[in-house]
Amino acid sequence: MTFFSFIVPYRNRDSIRVKNCLQSIQNQNFADFEVIFIDYGSDLAIQQATEKLCGTFPKVKYYFFDTQYQFWSRSHAINLGILQAQGQFLVIVDIDLIYPPNFTDLLKNKIDENSFVQYQCYYLPENQQNCQNLDFSKTYPYKVSSTEFAAGLIAMPKEKMHEIGGYDEYFKVWGVEDMDLKKRLLAAGVQGKILSINEAPTFHQWHASASNEDLMPALWLKAMEKYAKEKIVSPLPYLKKLIDNQEFNEQRVALKLLKAGNFSYAFAFEYPTLQSFVKFSQAFFSLQKGEHISVNQEFTPIKVQEKSRLGHLFSTINQLLEKTKISYRITELFTFETEAVNFINVRDFLFYFIAENQNYIADYAFETTYHKQIRCVLVKK
Repeated sequence: MTFFSFIVPYRNRDSIRVKNCLQSIQNQNFADFEVIFIDYGSDLAIQQATEKLCGTFPKVKYYFFDTQYQFWSRSHAINLGILQAQGQFLVIVDIDLIYPPNFTDLLKNKIDENSFVQYQCYYLPENQQNCQNLDFSKTYPYKVSSTEFAAGLIAMPKEKMHEIGGYDEYFKVWGVEDMDLKKRLLAAGVQGKILSINEAPTFHQWHASASNEDLMPALWLKAMEKYAKEKIVSPLPYLKKLIDNQEFNEQRVALKLLKAGNFSYAFAFEYPTLQSFVKFSQAFFSLQKGEHISVNQEFTPIKVQEKSRLGHLFSTINQLLEKTKISYRITELFTFETEAVNFINVRDFLFYFIAENQNYIADYAFETTYHKQIRCVLVKK
């Protein structure tokens, strides 16, 4: 049996950071490992370039899963990787990381069948462009990742992951799944250990921060935190479901319909919006197995004119709210109360609908042009 399986969840990242990461893993002193590279639905051109790049590293096994136009799910991507892994121990990788050559030596001496190991990284600044010649013998004044408030950089016994059922796939887009996993491993009696930044200086390549507002509803992170806090800690079904259904790359019906652009019977959200949400839910749950519902809707942003009396009033009220550190803006209320259907409201509704009803959805494809258009297809399970 292979000792380590590095699992790399990935989608649509630039080739330079991919090469830097894989090269640092390839350069490990202790070489009894494999790299399971899970391409979770990259665009075609990026997918082809990434597969070709992975082919230049002997230890990398590249797998593509067609999840285009679906929400990023680090949990699902890693679970897919666990199923492919032959290693006794799993090392969860962030594609931005660069590892020191003795990382596997140090990890091998710390991990065992009854423990998981969290490791740390330096966050490189934007002006650190040269990642090829990093000095792993030095200490740096850079920010270091936390092991208390984040647990994304982790290694654990594969057997224990099967016992607890893998990562929880409720979590989508960004955040919480790592701390949830740590809590569940501890509840299963697995001891936590730390491979500190001083022992194994690992580096996180800089990248611009993505706007959470573009990625997910404003309150989705809080919803995931609430779910994680309230749920009962018990083995999850996700790995077993994947084992029972090995044919993950089945025909993507929703994706084909979205790309074909046949929206002649698309559902249209209308005012009052909340009533439309109810009608959409009723329409979906009235579908038979294999039938679909689609959305193809354009939106016109509502703008408050500064030169109007109403615009001046809203602007003054907003300034007062900002001074008192109240984040809610009166223009949001104004937008909601008009008869125009708001992009954010519809996008957030569809996001939550998909996230909360994944057991009833056989396939979906969801595409947005921020504040302008939503195209979506849901196929009933």
